[in-house]
Formats: sequence, structure tokens, C-alpha cells
Amino acid sequence: MDSNLFPNLQSYFANRLPDTTMDGEERAQIENFLLDERLAPEGQARYNHHLGNKPIASLNEWQRRHNTNYVKKELQLDRGRTSRPWTFRPENDFNRLRQIKPELYLVRVEDAAWPCSLIPGASPEIIQAKIDAFAKGDDAARVYLERFAEAWNLERDQRPQYATTLLEVEDILDEDGPDWAERLRDRLGLGDYDPGVGGEPVAIFLMRYTVGEVIAAFKGQGHPAVPTVLDGKMSQFFYPSPKPADGCGQSPYGHTLNLSPVDAENDYRMGVELLHPLLDYKPEHFYRVGYIKQPVAMPLERARSFHLPWLRLQYDREDFGGQLASVVS
Repeated sequence: MDSNLFPNLQSYFANRLPDTTMDGEERAQIENFLLDERLAPEGQARYNHHLGNKPIASLNEWQRRHNTNYVKKELQLDRGRTSRPWTFRPENDFNRLRQIKPELYLVRVEDAAWPCSLIPGASPEIIQAKIDAFAKGDDAARVYLERFAEAWNLERDQRPQYATTLLEVEDILDEDGPDWAERLRDRLGLGDYDPGVGGEPVAIFLMRYTVGEVIAAFKGQGHPAVPTVLDGKMSQFFYPSPKPADGCGQSPYGHTLNLSPVDAENDYRMGVELLHPLLDYKPEHFYRVGYIKQPVAMPLERARSFHLPWLRLQYDREDFGGQLASVVS
């Protein structure tokens, strides 16, 4: 991307990029905006409007304007709003996956702490017990999960939902090892799900549903989208996917930064991600409960350095990311 498209960020990028001591997280945020080729002109204009009139001088100021001004007003819309999040407006149709199969299963990772806090006495352990009982036909379990989902749904906003395909992670789920939740966290680049060294485990819900359900929930127009930097909060764990070369014919999905610890580029494997509109959860969507006990072990800079060559190969785009070798002027 041409940094001139974001005037209030241009001087900040130019001043920070040459600094070889810059923190890896800050560098990742800047690189993501420089790399993203999928931004529609209307989205760029909206973003510039929300950044305001004054140039940005620090990462903290940029994050504040991005998350508070842009995300809250363009993505995290209340359920009662008739307008759609930017991601699913006609101006962003280039990134929508119109040919995706409706019968394809999607899975999404949710932090269990917040929904459990909405229901007195609820806990991840209780939800797992109800999932198991519901699978055996227990009607009381169905009623409990239905009420739990209803309370949770009422508190959710319309922000785009990150998900992956069940096919992408079925190897992890089929093995069902004690560390499946951590392996899933790493494969999907969910670096914020990190208990740290010796910290309390992070409980997660794994939700499962079909593409067809998502499409139908949005009045037949809920087709998923390839994520861009304008579809969520800023994250050093995000990595934009390029436009494929003509005739490439590769996967249309976005690709997650894999945080599985490996030492060699050849051992690296990209994950898969997409965004879809809000889907109200039902009892049958509760798939598993897991616990993330170990911290992220893969260094951020190593993961990103491995990810770029694989994107180039996947999309036949050896030129992708070439601008990172030069200083913004």
C-alpha cells in the first residue's frame, strides 16, 4: 500500500521504520498497513476521517484513534443498528467469498470468561457437562444451553467474527490431545490468548456452525470475507493476505500467522481465517470447552519472517512485501 493514502500516518511511518531498535509489535502494526492490498477506496476514506485532522506521532495515539474512533463507529455496531459493519457493506464486496460452499463447517474460538459472567453459577466446566448431556439427547441440557446462549447473544455487538474452517483444524481436533486448545491457539495466531508463565489457564469455547447458517442470518447476504487491517482492532498477530496473481487459483481465504514453535521456514504452516457477520448462537453450536495453559512460545518476528515467503508462494506473488525493504519517504 502507498503510505500517501493515509496522510496522518505518513510521517509517523517514515520516522519509525528506519529505527532498528523499534519494538517488534510496533513494527508489525506498521507493516500490516503497508502490506494490505485489499483496502477499498471507500474504506480508506472512512479510516482517514476517523483518524482526525492531526498527524499521529506515536503507536499509543494511533491505537487509540483506530480502536476508539474507527472500530467502535464502523465495526462494533449495536445489535439494534440497521447499518452493517464496514466489512459487509457493498463497497467491500471485492473481499467477500461469494462462491464458498454453504455446507462447509466453520469453527470460532471464544473466551469463556465473559459469557460465563453473564449467568449466575455458570462456568466452563458446567458448559462442558451440558454439551456432553445435550449430545446424548438431554432436554434439560438443551434448555440450559439455550438460555445461556440467549443471554450471551443479547450482549454481543455486530463486530465481524473471525473464524476458520473445520477442515483446516480437524487434525488437531481429531487427535484430541490434552494440549489441543493451545495447538489451536497457535495455528490460528490467537496470540492474545496467552496466560503467561505460571498464569491462570484461559478457558475457551469452541463454537461450530455452517457457512449456510451465517449467510441466512444476514438476510441471505452473510457471505464471509477475507480480513484486512480495517476489519478489527490493531493486532501484531494479524498478517494481511495479498491479491493473487492472475491465474493463480489459490485459496481465497485469509491466512493466520502460525504461532506454533518451529525453527525452520520449511516447517512452518499457514493457518486459514475468514470473517463473517454476527450469528446468534444456539445449543447445537457449542462444540467444545478447552483450556490454554501454556504461553505463546513462537517469537513474533520469527513467525512473521516465515509467513511472508509462504504467502508469496501461495499467491504466486514474489513481489509482495517488497516495499518493506525500503524506508517510507
